Amino acid sequence: MARDREFDLIVVGGGIAGGAAALRAAQYLLRVLWIRGDKRTAKRSRGLWVANIDNMIGVHEGIVRKKVLKLLRGGEYQAARKLLADAPRMAVSSRDIIENTVERIEAEFADYVEVLDLAADGARWDGDGGAFVVRCGDAEHRGAALVLATGVMDRQPSILKTKGGEARDEVKWIYPWANREDILYCIRCEGHLTVIGRAAVIGYSEAAAQLAMMLQERYGSACCLLTNGAEPEWSEESRRVLEAYGIGVHRDRITDLTGDGDGMRALQLENGEAVEVRFALVALGLYRVYNDLARQLGAELADPGKPEEERHVLIDRRGETSVPGLFAVGDMATRADEPVMKQVYTAQEYAVRAIDSIDHRRRRRMRAAKLGTPG
Repeated sequence: MARDREFDLIVVGGGIAGGAAALRAAQYLLRVLWIRGDKRTAKRSRGLWVANIDNMIGVHEGIVRKKVLKLLRGGEYQAARKLLADAPRMAVSSRDIIENTVERIEAEFADYVEVLDLAADGARWDGDGGAFVVRCGDAEHRGAALVLATGVMDRQPSILKTKGGEARDEVKWIYPWANREDILYCIRCEGHLTVIGRAAVIGYSEAAAQLAMMLQERYGSACCLLTNGAEPEWSEESRRVLEAYGIGVHRDRITDLTGDGDGMRALQLENGEAVEVRFALVALGLYRVYNDLARQLGAELADPGKPEEERHVLIDRRGETSVPGLFAVGDMATRADEPVMKQVYTAQEYAVRAIDSIDHRRRRRMRAAKLGTPG
């Protein structure tokens, strides 16, 4: 097996958390290997569905428009200004942020960061060499520290859609609407969008009922819950609250999603009913936590009682796991002492905490070496 050179740090994960960790480490001039994943792993990313990061202060299309319009002053730019004014959206997405991060690293820190668009197939700790070893295909890469930012995948509703005369029960029918931000996944990140139209919640659990109540209480937008063929599992108290708010419950299977260039218009049900909504919030829980590398390295997991592939990786306030030098950041991580909100800015915060800890230990060793004392 081929052996690659050694790094101060290996970052695994090509999303917001991984990008934030790689960039901050580069700014500290650490020797970094950023393993972003391949096309197959990229398709499993929740980040692909975040089409508009407008819940973060400072990340908004209004800033972009204002700066561009300022540059286009003068009569010769009148047509360009009109084109800009008429553009329906200039939203900043997670893809935009990640692409910009890669461009910045390659332009400013190419001597310190190597970027690999490959999947990490395995990881182990080499006690003799004092390094984490991450395998990508036939190559092994060694790092004094390792940051995992491999994320999670939400459970998707399966849609019983008929196409070409054949009924096909698949989750893929929802993806185009998710990519356009008509299907939502995070009430904190995207709930405010529903102020412009009616919203349904797809789910049957107590959590789904609570999310429907929150949409109604915060934005006045919740119109119904769609259990997609499942029996409701919420409490009697929640049933009474839903009824008091006028939030209906539809138990039939979803057979299609319809709309136009301006967004979703209705969810079609198996009984022929069309539920008119502008948005639908999926509340079916997690399908997968990509904790494979963490498990291989023996990191402690949270969520006892759940299947291993659905368990978050347990971290401390620095983002470090139970394995010294191994950090987990982003949606895959959780803490025992307080909740870790699944937000873009939280992912960046924990990425910075992890890199600060790694850098602090590195600098402590450097000082000890200068003084000839134990590190």
